[in-house]
Amino acid sequence: MRWVYPVYRVERAKNLEKGATVAQAQKGALPKDKAFYTIASDDRRPLLVLRECKLCNGTDDALLSREGGNERTLIMTRWFRCVKLPMYVLEADHPFHALFDQKKPPHLFLARWDGSSPLELRGDLSRTELWGHMYSMLDSEYKVDAEASVKEIERIMAQYDVYDEKIARLEIAIDDEIERNGPKSRKLKKKRADLAKAQKDLAKLKDKEAKASDLKLKRPFDGPSVADANGGKAVPPPPVGTR
Repeated sequence: MRWVYPVYRVERAKNLEKGATVAQAQKGALPKDKAFYTIASDDRRPLLVLRECKLCNGTDDALLSREGGNERTLIMTRWFRCVKLPMYVLEADHPFHALFDQKKPPHLFLARWDGSSPLELRGDLSRTELWGHMYSMLDSEYKVDAEASVKEIERIMAQYDVYDEKIARLEIAIDDEIERNGPKSRKLKKKRADLAKAQKDLAKLKDKEAKASDLKLKRPFDGPSVADANGGKAVPPPPVGTR
């Protein structure tokens, strides 16, 4: 998982003797809209936010299952901004406390970049239910069908294993041939040609995966947003303070 670990520090000047000042960190929970703007930064992908807990601290257990199916989940997370927050986000003065201010705060939720259309994910979700919720969010935020793209990427990844094995086998065969018959062996030309072709085919696969991964994000301000709570007026992202 490629997690983002956002921080928020507001510094205030503290007066000292003889007129000197020093910066001092100031704690306090941000309003919910500003908290979302901060964790989203300039990334307009939908959010996948995980709160660590005592039982799964430092792990991705709240998202990844030991029962398998994780490869598909990991493929889908490339289209989210994956944010991991510490256990103490539940403390009232934590900058991002407003993201988990419910009576029973979830460990994991999805939302648009600005916090609209939030979707809490229970810890006992099946893989099928989890994927269904993730697909729904992706379909609302991207132009290209996510499910079809995931299936295409899975097919490509299965071929990676074949090519990795083939390339490794050819490299060993070339080394063995040089050791047995020297660098001028006539058999080396074909083996090297086969290796070059396999490497070229692998590069084509990677290009194909890159194209399948481009779901084309919709305009970030399409659909509902926190502006709706302001009578429909646009609410630009506020300054995020000193990081």
